[in-house]
Amino acid sequence: MRVLVTRPGEDGTALAEILGARGIETVIEPLLTIKQIEGPALDLDTVQAILLTSANGVRAFARRTDQRDIPIFAVGDATATTARSSGFGQVHSAAGNVETLAELVKEMLKPEEGSLLHIAGSSVAGDLIGLIEAAGFKCAREILYEAVQERSLTSSTIALLKDNHIDAITLYSPRSAEILVELIRKARVVRSCQQIVAICLSQAVADKIGELHWQEIRIAADPNQDALLELITDSSSNDIEEISSAEKSNIMTEQEETSDNTPAANAASSSNMAHRVAPIQRRQGGSARTVFTTLLIVAILIGAGLASKPLWLPKLQAFVPALFEASETDVKITKLSGRLKALESNQQVPDLAALQQERKRLQAKLDVTLDRLDTLESSIGSVKKMIDAVNTDSGNGALQTLQQLSSRLQKLEMENSNYRTIYQTKDGRTLNKLAEEVSALEKKLPRNVSDAESSAARALVLSIGQLREAVRASRSFKAELAALNALVGKNEAIKSALTGALDQLATIAETGAPNLEILRAQFAEKAGKIVQAGLMPTEGGWVQRTLARLTESVKWRRTDNLAGNGVEAIVARTERALNSRDVEKAIKELSLLDVKPAAITKEWLVGARAYMVAEKALAELQTRAVAQMAAGQ
Repeated sequence: MRVLVTRPGEDGTALAEILGARGIETVIEPLLTIKQIEGPALDLDTVQAILLTSANGVRAFARRTDQRDIPIFAVGDATATTARSSGFGQVHSAAGNVETLAELVKEMLKPEEGSLLHIAGSSVAGDLIGLIEAAGFKCAREILYEAVQERSLTSSTIALLKDNHIDAITLYSPRSAEILVELIRKARVVRSCQQIVAICLSQAVADKIGELHWQEIRIAADPNQDALLELITDSSSNDIEEISSAEKSNIMTEQEETSDNTPAANAASSSNMAHRVAPIQRRQGGSARTVFTTLLIVAILIGAGLASKPLWLPKLQAFVPALFEASETDVKITKLSGRLKALESNQQVPDLAALQQERKRLQAKLDVTLDRLDTLESSIGSVKKMIDAVNTDSGNGALQTLQQLSSRLQKLEMENSNYRTIYQTKDGRTLNKLAEEVSALEKKLPRNVSDAESSAARALVLSIGQLREAVRASRSFKAELAALNALVGKNEAIKSALTGALDQLATIAETGAPNLEILRAQFAEKAGKIVQAGLMPTEGGWVQRTLARLTESVKWRRTDNLAGNGVEAIVARTERALNSRDVEKAIKELSLLDVKPAAITKEWLVGARAYMVAEKALAELQTRAVAQMAAGQ
């Protein structure tokens, strides 16, 4: 019998030694790695007893204190044995689970004699503190070690599972059971579980593996290692008995087949067959001739059958038509194959070279279209500047000038009424049309704002526009911000409205902020390194370190994995957020990364947060400026 031991560290080694002494072969495959949390010695002055729920907790506690006379209350005998071997003198075992441990504490201790301290790992099963505090005790928990989940089963264990060379698996905790199910699915050896007996410490452990199909799930009578060892030993004994029974059955069958039915033969059998009947001697070569003759006859019959096939095959088809009918699936496949060939002959699929040529032609047309679009945008920009130039002259003086221009145009049209259709501009507009446009412009000019107020408002908008261009060019905008501050300082109302946004921009004025395109390019360059850092092992033997160095240049990663908190999923969701211009969401996603991947994104996050500060401040400045202008300020 071969048993897979899943306990970590010294516990797994000790269990393997116990099973080996009982003649049971073991394979150690720890599902967790225990890491001690370093720190100063524990303050135990007001603590009357220590509660320990695992042997790992005993070892961690022994490392953090030299005191060995404090009472120890252990959840089971294995934990108590580890405590005694570590030098603790007063050790009491509950021989069960956290409920029995709580009952033992209530029986032996009093709340008024001091507080209790539970030594535990990063993952805790059961509510021990709740049970203790319900009885009036004060109980605290100290995390002294961390149980880190393994990423996968070892290749040797996977091979044993695939070849059905594992007969049983031991499971001590619900967490290890959950990890085992996850790693078995990851290694794609779920079917192998049908040949394995799962030996569980408790019903809670068995519940975690129920989703897989096992040969059998066996639960220890009591939640302790002795009961579990008895279960393993019984399983091994049953296997041996089954093999022995099978061997005896085979021996009896052989004896029955070779024995005579006469009393003399039975007597010979009962005396261990001391006298055996000598086999009949056959002439050498007889078997060879028989085989040759049989093969020759079979060959003649097959040849005759093939030669006469046209004669007997039609009659056989008529007599037994079911033997020659094609299955429904074969008929469908034949019809689909014919339709596919017909489509391939009728539809000419262009080759790759033709598709590449068409792509180049469309790309050239696209480039020409984009050039025309750039020219059109430039023209629109020029028109906007002309309109702004007209608007900058708004005020009482500009109004008078436009009125004079309108009267001159009207006079000119009166004098040349017979030639209105001749005098046209290059774009086809007549003098009448120009006059109408000037009249409309007169109506749009503000009549209740002085030249000084209008100039101040235009200067404010212009200064904000220059600041915006500098920010979005991803350069220092210290000079533009200083100019805007000087302009804002002349008007207390505007200054109070814009001070918050200006102060935010001042924090990044020296270095500037990257724009969205720069952030996308920088993150695309770092994405592969982030995923690689998250998948590389943090520690391990020389084999893991060698594999990590060999894979440093591999930047392959999945971009469609969006679910969960894995590093690939976080990077994929960040890329989607950047493509949607949602930088704030990208920052939130990257904040989920742990140490190594987070170190790679640190510099990028600084730029991204600067971008968010700049965009929000610019939006507030523009909104405030428009509001001030609308109010006539």
